[in-house]
Amino acid sequence: MAKTMRLSVALILATLCSCNLFAQNSEWYFGHTIGTDWMDVLKQAGFNSDTVCYPTFVCSQAPEGYRWFYDLDAHTGFGMELSFGRSMGTNRLELAIALASNDIRQIFDRITFLDGSPRLLEENSDYSNFVESKVGSISFGGLMLNTYRDFRISETLPLTTYVGIGAGVTRVEIEELVFRSEYMCIKEQCEDHPASKYNVLQDTELEDWVWAVNVSAGLDYQISRRVLVGLKIAHRVTDDLVQSAGYLRHPIPDLRNTTTVSELRSWSLSLSFKYKR
Repeated sequence: MAKTMRLSVALILATLCSCNLFAQNSEWYFGHTIGTDWMDVLKQAGFNSDTVCYPTFVCSQAPEGYRWFYDLDAHTGFGMELSFGRSMGTNRLELAIALASNDIRQIFDRITFLDGSPRLLEENSDYSNFVESKVGSISFGGLMLNTYRDFRISETLPLTTYVGIGAGVTRVEIEELVFRSEYMCIKEQCEDHPASKYNVLQDTELEDWVWAVNVSAGLDYQISRRVLVGLKIAHRVTDDLVQSAGYLRHPIPDLRNTTTVSELRSWSLSLSFKYKR
């Protein structure tokens, strides 16, 4: 990701240096896109230093902690962008605010002890266990510096294609991250040992500012001297979200865990509007 960022910044600076800022046909414009946003399958991983051996687990010794892994299947969401830029001949430079949001279905993969050894279930446990885990949605809100190169299809047709690349910072937010684990006594011998002491509850949100890069291509149709409409497709790559959070309830007071959401790649297809000043 760091190499991608350096390459993107270098390309933007090279475009700036090569542009003729005093070109006669340079002009300012406002832009707006709105459309769909879809993501590849994301990866969620987490860990803590929980030393409790829960009654439905087989523990050869007190654990040093746990690790867990999920796939996150993102539903098709929406995306939009507001931009302000300047065209300089066949080159354009713009500053854009990009927003996107997708609902998520969480798919359990596995849980292990902190050292990576598999967690086994106790078949003859005196307790039963109910687990609920989910993620509500993921959203992005970023400030991007984009540069484009325009290509006229024909001198007689008011059509322009373009390709672009950009880099910037994005606020990534995971909403409604929930984990609930509740225990119940199912045999007489555990009735004097409250099952509720093992219960765990986390209900939180995670957010951070991370680097992002994008590449894009599109087609514009000029319907008047100042107004253009078209289609734009873009691919965004975002750094991992890594955040820690506490529990609302846990056998160990004040325990925290760390969650990493990775593979943050998305595509968008949007209608675009530009207004030239």
